[in-house]
Order: sequence, then C-alpha cells, then structure tokens
Amino acid sequence: MDEEFWLKRWEKNDIGFHKVEPHRYLLRLFDSLHVRPGDPCFVPLCGKSQDLVWLRARDLRVVGIELSRMAVEAFVSENKLHGTWQTRSGMPCYLAAGFKLFCGNFFELTAAHLSGVRAAYDRGALVAMPPEMRVHYALHLAGLLPSGSRVLLVSYAYDQIETYGPPFSVPVDEIKVLFEEHFQVDLLETEDSLWSHQGLAARGVTQLSEFAVLLNRR
Repeated sequence: MDEEFWLKRWEKNDIGFHKVEPHRYLLRLFDSLHVRPGDPCFVPLCGKSQDLVWLRARDLRVVGIELSRMAVEAFVSENKLHGTWQTRSGMPCYLAAGFKLFCGNFFELTAAHLSGVRAAYDRGALVAMPPEMRVHYALHLAGLLPSGSRVLLVSYAYDQIETYGPPFSVPVDEIKVLFEEHFQVDLLETEDSLWSHQGLAARGVTQLSEFAVLLNRR
C-alpha cells in the first residue's frame, strides 16, 4: 500500500471512493456479524465513512484504523464528536464516546490494539490493496482476530484490462485462496452494480459485480 498515494488523495480531496450513505450490504447483512449491543466492531481503512456512524447507532463500539489524520479529523468535525487524541500501544488514536479511531498503517496494528474485537467490516480495505499486498493483508487480519470472529467483507469483480485499481477487482475465487486457510468463506450476496460505481464506469469499466462474503475465523 503506497502511503504517499493515499495521503495525497486526502490532501487533494480526491476521494471518489467516499460514500455519503451507509453501504446497502451493511444494512442488509449486518446481522451476519452476530454482535450484541456494546460489542466492538473493527473497520480497517475506515476513512470518514458513514458506515462508522451507522454501526455506532447500533450501539456498537467502533474501532477503526485510517492512515490519513486528515480523514479522521474530517470525520470528527463532520459528526461533531467531542473527544481527545491519545497514544494507545504506540499509535495515535482519537477517542470519543463509542469511537476508537487509530491513525496509522494497518500493518502496524497488533492484537493488543484490537483487544476484545470479534467482528469486523471491510468495505474498502481489501479492494484498496494491489495484488502483491493482499496475501499480507489476509494473514495480518487473521492474526488480529481470535477464533470465532466474523468479518463482513465487500468486494468487486470487473475486467482489469478495462482499467486498473484502486479500487481493484478481487473476485470470489481469489478471496477464497487468500482467506480459506484461516477463515471459512461464504458468499452472501452478489449483484450487478456498475450503476453505483460511476468513477469506474468513467474509466472504461463496462460490467461490474459487487458482492459480500462472510469470513468466519477458524
């Protein structure tokens, strides 16, 4: 993951990946995470996503990791949070009621940062990773989560000859190869979704399927 690339995207406000509403798969498939009020839920590469607000409204404690401090501060400002920046296990972290938002590299997170977490939601982390980093991502996520944890993961499949990510095409078969050593992988939903990815359409993509899988940590 090219840190400078993503930091510049936020600096330039080039954030076409940001959605102003919670993802429809999160709304429909949330119950598959088997969480209860008060449980923590981890969101990797969280940006300033409204998914975080939606999860918090379900009375979950939201734990995020985001590379860009600008993104975290935008989320704080836009949602009128009243918290403080602290350092937790060596990493800057914004703490507010129900939110613990780490600012740093996902690959520098440890299980200690995510103590108590048994659920995660990945809408944009895996698809932000180039091919050479995806194995590392899958292994690191497995190392962060204890047995029995569940991950709701959203991904896309499109012809990368038409354009190249991010967001990258990471089809179901690749996800199975990446995760099946440590997770049970179950496809939950899939649909044609080019209509909701006009940025990719403008770059030449003619067909795109969007799907959600459930990863159950062995």
